[in-house]
Amino acid sequence: MTSINVLLGMVIFWALFLTIIFRLEKRMVWPYGELESAPHFGDPSGYGTRWVAEAIEAGFTLLGWARDLKGDKYRVSYAMLVSREKDIFAVIGVGSILNIPLAATWLHTPTADGRSFYSTDKQSGVQIDLSHHWTNQLVPATTFLQLLEEHRAWIKGNGVIPRLFTGGREIAEFRAMREEHYRSMERAGLIGFTDGSARYFCFTLPGAARTATWGYLLGMARQLSHGRFPRNA
Repeated sequence: MTSINVLLGMVIFWALFLTIIFRLEKRMVWPYGELESAPHFGDPSGYGTRWVAEAIEAGFTLLGWARDLKGDKYRVSYAMLVSREKDIFAVIGVGSILNIPLAATWLHTPTADGRSFYSTDKQSGVQIDLSHHWTNQLVPATTFLQLLEEHRAWIKGNGVIPRLFTGGREIAEFRAMREEHYRSMERAGLIGFTDGSARYFCFTLPGAARTATWGYLLGMARQLSHGRFPRNA
């Protein structure tokens, strides 16, 4: 019984702590700067160099690198790429947040009905959306090609009909996809915009509590199952 109480206490503590963080933190709908030819903060781990090279080998086109605009504590650069088939937008992030190293990749496939299915290789890359406008899977892959194969199989298994990106407009369409995503979260009462241009938002108290609690439990389940359960979130 003592072990159960300790576990329950940990869940409650972290759920409350994350709820406070989610509620107070102001976030950006579009945190990406102008495209550059190389990562603004460098790539000391080599993760970005390796994964971008693998993506290009798999037929992706590198559109450029964008720096994180959220402030001095976010020393992160993001490679933006699009697949040859125009059905996947890839974001490869490298750098550090509050001096904590970050290296993660997101593969987005927008759907014909306006939603998005995305795969990421790191639990830190999971962004829970309880409005279900975006659906994610965690794949603890060691290479870009492995993540890509798992993503394509997952998309097929979910019966997703991709909405293709338009050549030359990939960045604009990815931005519009993100904007609609956060509007969906606002309609669900999860977040509220803090400015008239809807560039910044904070979680509502109910949205913060629900997202923090579910996100923590989801992370535990995926950690124990190596990403296999739950597959969709």
